[in-house]
Amino acid sequence: RQPRGLCKGMLSRARQCFFDKNAVFLLQNRTATTLSSHAGQRQPPLRQTTFRRPSQASKTLFSCHNRGPVLTAHLSNVVVAARSYCSVSRACWNCSAPTAGWFFCESCHVVQPPDLQATLFDVMDCAKKFDIDNSRLSTKYKDLQRLLHPDRFSQHGEMEQDYASAQSAWVNKAYWTLQKPLSRGLYMLQLEGETIEEGDKQSDPELLMEVMEANERLGDAETEEQVRSIAEENREKLTRLCKELSQAFDEGDVAKAKDILTRMQYYSNIEDKVKEKLLPS
Repeated sequence: RQPRGLCKGMLSRARQCFFDKNAVFLLQNRTATTLSSHAGQRQPPLRQTTFRRPSQASKTLFSCHNRGPVLTAHLSNVVVAARSYCSVSRACWNCSAPTAGWFFCESCHVVQPPDLQATLFDVMDCAKKFDIDNSRLSTKYKDLQRLLHPDRFSQHGEMEQDYASAQSAWVNKAYWTLQKPLSRGLYMLQLEGETIEEGDKQSDPELLMEVMEANERLGDAETEEQVRSIAEENREKLTRLCKELSQAFDEGDVAKAKDILTRMQYYSNIEDKVKEKLLPS
């Protein structure tokens, strides 16, 4: 049996190792609604990676399916069943038993470290499609945040507390990214290895004139009715673009999706200005 001091030292080294490897991920989650142009490289659908701790090295294997198995995680008499579109198999850091749970070990039920190779769609148990069920997404988010809230693990070891905090931040980022059409589309573009840089502006004179006129009308609007009229027109244009974007992603036309997303940014900017205008002064 190892001395207590040695065990504590090993735990500290393992904890430090986790933060060394995932520091960028943890920092990114401080602003969950911001998509950095440097954040995404295309994530391969099938990949093997290695997690290491002082006493052993374990392998994580990923295999994606159209419909994965039903996974069940138990924690404090709470049972969560979730069908995953991408299954993960790895050794639990605590008991070394193989586990297929995204968040909890199926044997000892402790929180597992975030699987950074998974997509945000995997985290929220969604198919990687532009059209998603926002109601189901919201329900999934609330369920996961309730299970992974750091306060639930205040009496657990430091390692599990750290993993719970990281998992909670990961779920938070997934929800706020996938909730809105623009950020969801930009994320899907990143998964395809593309981003929209600051210099990627539309050169369509008709679009630019239309956006300029909408901004001028919004600036001159004096009544709530006028503002809401502009908002309705803008919403219709965004709805049309969302349908075109969904079709582009379904057809694998990344160039067209990028062009549509660039247009959507202009109209989303108008939408934000409308919301500011409608706020009570």
